[in-house]
Amino acid sequence: MWPEVEAVKNENRREIKLTGADVSKRIDSNDGRLDEAIYKLSALNLLDVNDTSLKVISPQLQQLKHLQSLLLFRNQIAQVPATIGQLSELKVLDLSGNKLTALPDEFAELRSLTTLNLSFNQLKVLDLSKLEKLGVCNLSGNELVEVPPFYTGQVHHLTDVNLEKNSIVTLPEALTQQQILRVLNVADNKIEHVPKYLTKCVKLKEINLKGNPLKDKRLLKLVDQCRSKQVLDYVEKNGYQPPKEAPKKTAAKQVQGEAEQVQEALPEPTGEVQLKIVVHKCTENTPKASFTEEARATRPYITLCIVRNYPVTEMRKFLQMQNSLHDNECNRREVATIATHDLAKVKGAVRYHAAPPGDILITALGSATLGKMTAEKYFTDLEDQAEQNRKEKKRSTYSGVYKFISLLQGKELFAFLSDDEKVISLPPLTNCDETKISPTTTDMLVEVTSSVSHGSCVRIMNALLQGMLLMNVETVSSAPEANGEAATTGDKKKKSKSKVSTEPKLPNVRYNRSATLIIEQVQLYDAHGKLHSVFPGKGDIVEDEAKRIFVEMAAV
Repeated sequence: MWPEVEAVKNENRREIKLTGADVSKRIDSNDGRLDEAIYKLSALNLLDVNDTSLKVISPQLQQLKHLQSLLLFRNQIAQVPATIGQLSELKVLDLSGNKLTALPDEFAELRSLTTLNLSFNQLKVLDLSKLEKLGVCNLSGNELVEVPPFYTGQVHHLTDVNLEKNSIVTLPEALTQQQILRVLNVADNKIEHVPKYLTKCVKLKEINLKGNPLKDKRLLKLVDQCRSKQVLDYVEKNGYQPPKEAPKKTAAKQVQGEAEQVQEALPEPTGEVQLKIVVHKCTENTPKASFTEEARATRPYITLCIVRNYPVTEMRKFLQMQNSLHDNECNRREVATIATHDLAKVKGAVRYHAAPPGDILITALGSATLGKMTAEKYFTDLEDQAEQNRKEKKRSTYSGVYKFISLLQGKELFAFLSDDEKVISLPPLTNCDETKISPTTTDMLVEVTSSVSHGSCVRIMNALLQGMLLMNVETVSSAPEANGEAATTGDKKKKSKSKVSTEPKLPNVRYNRSATLIIEQVQLYDAHGKLHSVFPGKGDIVEDEAKRIFVEMAAV
């Protein structure tokens, strides 16, 4: 019996994890199999075997009746035993990075499955229509030529589908039956048309269509440069309508005509007034940023950039904008958190890492008189104040900063950002008082962190930068231009017979002044000093033609 298996048996543990070269050697000497004694640990909730040479899963897997999580990623598995269907309590299954070409019919019996990862195998056909509780499904990196059928019963659970890097040609109308689908990733497939009916997925918030040979050139540009909302808005109005009774050539002309109409209807930038975001490359004087593995494990995603020559003339208005973004785009900071720092008060390089809250010292925003305190004490004080505040106001919920404390309750590590001298940010709760923005601030370090996705950071950073650009710009007019010609007062007969076009035109947005926001890139390095990414890169900051906001990458 393998020592890990013996330890789990003797201590009556519910979990076992096997990984690494030593495990692989034992698997190789056992004909690509695990120690059969593992399948006799009937009390197991979790079986995790990853990054090994495992080739064969024993049919004895059925004995693990209480298994809830089966994680067998990055192995050499080519076949799944039919007995997997008897794992009636299984909720999470990860078989990614193996050599699967098909799944047994009994796979459909996994009725409790909520999370499925089959990415980077060699699957060509898949039927998931019986998995009634499936919520998150990752099928990227396979050889699928069509979107597999999902469960379509009365109760819906499917929220997140990843089909990236397959050979899918069409998006079927059956997808619209997924009433709570929020994320759909079909990047790097062979999709030429995006059907209008896709917008019947009313909860769909994020869609990735990049890397597809889209025929609609306007849509292709939007996919590359804009966020999901703009793409879905365009598809709703101008998406492809598959031909039914009409000849194919009629449908083709219709698609072509719609694309041409939209191209003509889009507003062109005016010569007098222009709103522009200009992105400059980082320089030797730009602070460098790095992250640690602990930060990536605690709150994984961060984007940083610098805003140059931006005086905050209306502090209250600036803070109101940031609070509005936190409540709306950031979904009360559950999706992401924004922080802005006076760059002149940031000393040296910045580092994103995580530690136990008792080891983090910070002078919290607005608490300069209290001096530095541990993040643990700051958090505990907030909890006490929140409860007292709630009772005094006789409310059932928290308000202000107190409504965010639940996001860190029970966390062993807190993520934070520091410079060479101090902690400057403790997301999602507070910044430090030393680097707070003031009316004398001109250059800012802007930070967005998230535990959800990198895309969320980018989307919210875009919203923040656009808000800053529009901070001191007023809309003069957003009404469509008048149609038809005015008749002269003396020509009443002509006036009565004149026909005025009722076709709607897009708003002609005009502003009272031009404005430019100067952004400087920030390089982000990993824990080993290797360059990880640069933000904003090409395409990260998106144009908004409806608002007449344009983006320019400055020359070196």
